Amino acid sequence: MSFARPDLLWLALLLPALAAAAVLGYGRRRRRVARLLGAPELVRRLGASDLEKPVVGRLVLIGLAAAALGVAAAGPRWGWMAVEQHGRARNIVLALDVSKSMLARDLAPNRLERERLLARRLLRELRGDRLGLVAFAGRAYVLSPLTVDHGALELYVDALDPEIVSYGGSSLAAALRQATDLALGEDGTGGRDRAIVLVTDGEAHDEEAAVLAEAARAARAGIVVHTVGIGTQRGEPIPERDPRTGRDGGYKRDASGEVVISRLNEPLLTRVAEATGGRYVRLDQAGATDRLLGALRAVERTRVQGERYLEPRARHAWFVALAIVLLVVDAIAARSAAVERDLRTSDAGGQA
Repeated sequence: MSFARPDLLWLALLLPALAAAAVLGYGRRRRRVARLLGAPELVRRLGASDLEKPVVGRLVLIGLAAAALGVAAAGPRWGWMAVEQHGRARNIVLALDVSKSMLARDLAPNRLERERLLARRLLRELRGDRLGLVAFAGRAYVLSPLTVDHGALELYVDALDPEIVSYGGSSLAAALRQATDLALGEDGTGGRDRAIVLVTDGEAHDEEAAVLAEAARAARAGIVVHTVGIGTQRGEPIPERDPRTGRDGGYKRDASGEVVISRLNEPLLTRVAEATGGRYVRLDQAGATDRLLGALRAVERTRVQGERYLEPRARHAWFVALAIVLLVVDAIAARSAAVERDLRTSDAGGQA
């Protein structure tokens, strides 16, 4: 099972907690009413003894219904369905930094996880557009060509890790070169329907002139490069991961033994974006992703031939239906209890 909106899974815990609080409050009010009616014997003769009963059944039913609605909000998916793409789409290449500096924790929980969250949001918001994926460190690798199969792209995004590349360091020139080649496609034509999103902390082992030369090449092909800065100018040490246990063990050090501090290189990323007519955003600033999406939606669409792909089947309706059934059962049980109480009250009145 996967989720279209995993960031909303917390509702599966919050909603039951709120529902439980409401039901327990309802139970306390019932017991308070019972005490106000008088002695327990009088309450029993009035047919209202159930006011003092625990509300466990109702607590379980409403709690489960609330949990089901919380899961439904996260968009549960399983199974696959074949979809054929028609119409027009944008062509966007995501170039994602997976160098070890992305393990720095100046953004919580770390830069790499924030990059994953950004990529997932772009895949979700740009549904129907053709996206390609390039991962880079010391070298750049094409993980996926331009495709509308966002389900497959999500799998690649989930697997992003410094261990998937064999060369350390960070080469922005290689990333831009590979992303530009991928955006140009087999026919080698550019145009205003193509864009690159370069997501990185901006630290590069290349000469700045080499990076700007690749940006100029993209600009000549009509490809806009939007850059996303991840990190802070204050910087953070780079954790060293034990290859056997996968756990962090100290920090990366340079040849002199000093701890290496990784810092965001905003000036270079700004110049790359400006050289291509793109936009630079800093991910930790409010509204950064929305500004990036606004820039990407300005990219022109091009006609797409019928491309078939597999898409996860949305299953949220099952959880909504389960919640409705549980609430109906609760309503029927409450109604039955009310009818039974009325009958007891009538019997008590007749005996009196």
